[in-house]
Amino acid sequence: MKVRLFGTDGVRGIAHEYPLDRPTLARLGRALAEQLSLRGKPRRVLLAGDTRASTSELAGWVGGGFAAAGGEVLWGGVLPTPAVSHLVRAMGGFGSGIIVSASHNAAADNGIKLVTDEGVKWPVDDEAELERRIGEIGAEPDVERLPPLAETLRERYVELVVSTLHPGALTGMRIVVDAAQGAAASVAEAILGGLGATVRLLHASPDGSNINLECGALHPTKLAAEVVAWGADAGVALDGDADRAVIVTHAGRILDGDDLLDLWGRVLDASQRLPHRALVATVMSNLGLTLSCRRLGLRLVRCPVGDREVWEAMGRERAALGGEQSGHVICAHHAVTGDGLLTAAHVIAIAHEQGRSLDELATLEHFPQVLLNVRVTRQRPIHEVPSLEAAIRAHAQRLGDDGRVLVRYSGTEPLLRVMVEAPTTREAHDTAQALVKEALRHLGAA
Repeated sequence: MKVRLFGTDGVRGIAHEYPLDRPTLARLGRALAEQLSLRGKPRRVLLAGDTRASTSELAGWVGGGFAAAGGEVLWGGVLPTPAVSHLVRAMGGFGSGIIVSASHNAAADNGIKLVTDEGVKWPVDDEAELERRIGEIGAEPDVERLPPLAETLRERYVELVVSTLHPGALTGMRIVVDAAQGAAASVAEAILGGLGATVRLLHASPDGSNINLECGALHPTKLAAEVVAWGADAGVALDGDADRAVIVTHAGRILDGDDLLDLWGRVLDASQRLPHRALVATVMSNLGLTLSCRRLGLRLVRCPVGDREVWEAMGRERAALGGEQSGHVICAHHAVTGDGLLTAAHVIAIAHEQGRSLDELATLEHFPQVLLNVRVTRQRPIHEVPSLEAAIRAHAQRLGDDGRVLVRYSGTEPLLRVMVEAPTTREAHDTAQALVKEALRHLGAA
């Protein structure tokens, strides 16, 4: 039986429903053990997840299926997604890492992400092979109990992130952290405080059902208000699994991933630590980043959406810095994946070292950008819809160098995403609406 489980960011869905039901996850665990063995990799995994109520049960199914197939599981409990990546690399002896998380999604959702023994997302071809193995498993596999929690892993992760900066890199800085009621709630203060900062936590009391609920990286306005009210130097808004960060300046200005790439990239370039003077960003990044790189003489390489796409493009281009507008930023000098707390620590440390505010340093000029998500009944390739393809081309030609049009399907939901950048918000909005109307004529509204 052919199965299709993996999307752009692992397996994603509603907890306890297919593909996140017990039979499927037990099969996934068993298939993973078989595949690692055939590849000559250790049948040993590091397993952890975020703070959703469903995480421990789903972890028990996939980890238990792996253990029942002869594998060894190191159970880390609640840890940020990047922690698994860091720990697998640093500790060695693992065939893979498994993260149970749906990142920035609501609490009812969950997911399974796999990282290699080098800490990076599994290649698409390996995921496809795993899907094939899962489809070949008949009866539901046995599931063993997870081992006791390995409590030292959290402390080890904190040490790894803190070690990427010099001691006291944030001494005297006052930082507010919105932990999104997620996996970083128990480590954010230890990391930033370990670098010398005074930390105030916001939304750091997860109860299993409040992860990402009107807080965190998708809702940074509450953080901005708290930063201003407390007189803090900066704020950091994380998402549920803490692989992305949105930063707030002392004045309450919100900096997204494009701002962080621009700021961090300029500093790395000035110290000759930006190989080939290249930055990697996705097709969704603002046109302002393109123009900023052009003025600075930097080369901006665009790639499809997704942190795996970013990392693979960084490898091809031998680039040291890349990321997404969402705040998922990867600096190859320190990590192989996005880590919200690591990103925040380094960017805020730049301001501290230079004796300047983030408001002064973040100079990226954003073009007005409108993004509309439309639920569709079918995802026909756009080149098979001539009138929509022609409309996209016509609007792009009209905007020329003063704007940009991007229309693509979501890799995880039945959505068509229409993004338009233009000199004015009104023009961007009107163009996006016109394209949505044309799309719905052919694709239907779900």
